Amino acid sequence: MQEPTGASTTQQQTEIMWRCPQCGFIFSPYPKIVRCPRCNENLRKCRYCKFADTMTWECTNNRIRFSYGDELGRFHIPEPDHVWACPENIPDLKAPTWAVALSNPMLRGLSIGAVVVVLLLLVFRFIILPAILPQEVPTSPLLLGEVVLSKSQFSVGESIPLLLVVKNAEATVTLEPCIVVLRGELVEQSEIKAQPSPNYPPQRTPKSIQMHFPGIAPQQSFTVWIYLTPFEAKPRSYDLTIEVYCGGYRAVMNPPSVRINIR
Repeated sequence: MQEPTGASTTQQQTEIMWRCPQCGFIFSPYPKIVRCPRCNENLRKCRYCKFADTMTWECTNNRIRFSYGDELGRFHIPEPDHVWACPENIPDLKAPTWAVALSNPMLRGLSIGAVVVVLLLLVFRFIILPAILPQEVPTSPLLLGEVVLSKSQFSVGESIPLLLVVKNAEATVTLEPCIVVLRGELVEQSEIKAQPSPNYPPQRTPKSIQMHFPGIAPQQSFTVWIYLTPFEAKPRSYDLTIEVYCGGYRAVMNPPSVRINIR
């Protein structure tokens, strides 16, 4: 076997981050350190060298095979943890990018913070939010609502009459109570009355109003006139959404909203 030619493989690598295979400690540079600064593991073991074939436990470096190998040019590593002053030892302990990043205290803190934020968001989305949000009201095809608007254009200060007809198509179930909800910017700027009058005083939010009425017997209808009188509305178009809830169900509205023009 002829001695291979070429540059020696013992070139120094000084700007690379290394990772101890025993404890995972990240350090640099490797060539000047024989043992791990944390756990004192010997980093010159043959098993940590890039030329070690850990399947057959043989060295694949041509110089070592030529100088120390048998008649067939094979140099058998006596044991997995074999250690000797090998002139060709090159560590194969480069730390992966993620390990290097986590070795930095600032980056590690940011990573832990990001993980905590993600966990908090997941907890809020799947545990806290479902607990604080109101339960979704199912829509019943047997609860039908119809809104009739006599005209589409009104003047500021003119009363806007809405006729709301709600039918309970259930055969035997009385749906009570009934709650009518009006939503839209026009609600905030209008005085609202109903005939017949609600069971309780209307409950207002910034852009909605909620009115409670008696329930509807099976195969019966409920009719209510709602009057909106806008005093502060600007001349333009407004969308008004009408929602009706009876007996824990949401009515199918026709139409679900109406457009009112104020001139």
